[in-house]
Amino acid sequence: MKHPNIEQVLTYQNQNVIDRFIKLYNVEQTEAEQLFDDVKRWLWLASKTDSLGINKPLVIDSALVVIDEMWHNFMLFTREYCAFCNEYFGKYLHHAPFAQVNARQQQKIATDGSDNKQALIAKKRWQYELVFDHLGKDTFIRWFQRYPQQYTSLSLAQRALTAENQRTQALKIEIEKRKTSMAGAA
Repeated sequence: MKHPNIEQVLTYQNQNVIDRFIKLYNVEQTEAEQLFDDVKRWLWLASKTDSLGINKPLVIDSALVVIDEMWHNFMLFTREYCAFCNEYFGKYLHHAPFAQVNARQQQKIATDGSDNKQALIAKKRWQYELVFDHLGKDTFIRWFQRYPQQYTSLSLAQRALTAENQRTQALKIEIEKRKTSMAGAA
């Protein structure tokens, strides 16, 4: 298994992945680039857990839903994703969905009270420490403070709906222009 440093992994570029994410969620170019870099960070860290002897999977929960969406987006470019994984990690990095039951349990714990919330944080502490220790304070803050405030499942769905409505409206305008042009030619 390969063990590249994070700087090597971050050199990988794929504008098609970024462009599709922009189209889907109507985010700015710089934000999509940051999210794609964060997916590469996530994948690097997931790969690194093996070399660190950690036998626990990294879990993308509701705080990191936007990273999960960018990862899904990257995986749809199957050839490129497979080549990326093989080149940098020597193997395909699989994606296992976060079970809805676990999501509901974590939501209940997070809203039930401070004791339960502290238990959830303690359960995830190893992952928080891993992110902080290997990816730094800035990434930690972005992932666990900024992204959960800026991107929720609902806000991403609303962004996708808005983007789709804008594309639909643009197509309607184009169709009307063509109809007018064809009528004028006749």
